Amino acid sequence: MFTSLLKKTFSPGHVVFLGLLATVLGVVAIVWPGMTIGVAVALFAIYCFVNAIGQLSAMFTIERSVGRDILRLLVAVIDVAAGVVAVVYPGMTAEVLTIVVGFWAIFGGSVELAGAFTGRSGWLGVAGLLTVTAGVVLIAAPGIGAVSLALIFGIYLLAYGITLLVSAAKAAGRPNVNTKAHRAAA
Repeated sequence: MFTSLLKKTFSPGHVVFLGLLATVLGVVAIVWPGMTIGVAVALFAIYCFVNAIGQLSAMFTIERSVGRDILRLLVAVIDVAAGVVAVVYPGMTAEVLTIVVGFWAIFGGSVELAGAFTGRSGWLGVAGLLTVTAGVVLIAAPGIGAVSLALIFGIYLLAYGITLLVSAAKAAGRPNVNTKAHRAAA
């Protein structure tokens, strides 16, 4: 999540990986909505840790700027914190998890919307809107329970994963004018 921090900060391959991961996790959550909250917590934690690693990696490998690096670090810290809370307190109630996931989604979606306005991709703007909407629904109705959380989060992850895959496909067709090789040739 939060992959539009912003313009050409992730390779299309990284976005494809996150898109596939989100899509697979979404399908699993939709197909087996009765999964235990422990499995839902574990899936959420895995996604948070994977995205945190991607954010930290991007800080050192992709177009550098202080502002983007600060945002990447902030997102990575929030991802790790959310993942650790999910692992350390697996018995937390569905309502608390729902609220945590809701705030996580609103923050991430807001960052993606901001990134979309930099001209990165309209599809990532769609992903940001989906993310914020899912977060608002989860916070507005925290008593929906684990099965409903799995269904809502599954639908969100499926839609989000597809938008990332479309965005990566479009990005793969564009030349990257921000590479060191391109700047050196100019």
